[in-house]
Amino acid sequence: MAVRLVRGRRAQPDSRDDAELMTALCQGDEAAFTEIIRRFQGPVYSLLIRMLGNEDEAEELLQVTFCRVHKYREHYDTSRPLVTWIFTIASNLAKKEWRRRSRWVQVPLDSVNLAGGLSTAPHYEAGRRELKASLEEAIDKLPPHYREPFLLREDQQLAYEEIAEVLHVRIGTVKSRINRARALLRESLSEAWERWK
Repeated sequence: MAVRLVRGRRAQPDSRDDAELMTALCQGDEAAFTEIIRRFQGPVYSLLIRMLGNEDEAEELLQVTFCRVHKYREHYDTSRPLVTWIFTIASNLAKKEWRRRSRWVQVPLDSVNLAGGLSTAPHYEAGRRELKASLEEAIDKLPPHYREPFLLREDQQLAYEEIAEVLHVRIGTVKSRINRARALLRESLSEAWERWK
């Protein structure tokens, strides 16, 4: 099955919640599937590109993710958040790709979009660029079992419970791994921070 990603916005927003959309999809409503893609393609693509570091591979796995959402729609438990189920599918596909590669790929800095403020003094901008580069490099160096929960929390804003569900680990393990990732990042970034604070 080929999945067409959705471009542009709807004239009228779909008022159905995620569970209602999945129920409708299970009953054959393909418009519900289009809405599911519309709601989740951005966050899933963002997660995949940060995990894989390659736009083409991220887009391919985005397609595969939604193919699996459609194929396994009957397996979705409507009492649970749809976002965690979809992120679990995408995360498992990315992990399979990591195993295939046997190593992590560095994310190109020009692919990263951090929220920027107003233009300021050149010294501040130079420091900001260096800190951004240092942060991305430090995130890239995190071991996969720390990087993945960290990205799910910081990039995707998932709750600890949702991350635990996506990764199939206990919530205590999620908190521990995220705290360890933050500690490693603080340690890696301390020199750059001192230079530009």
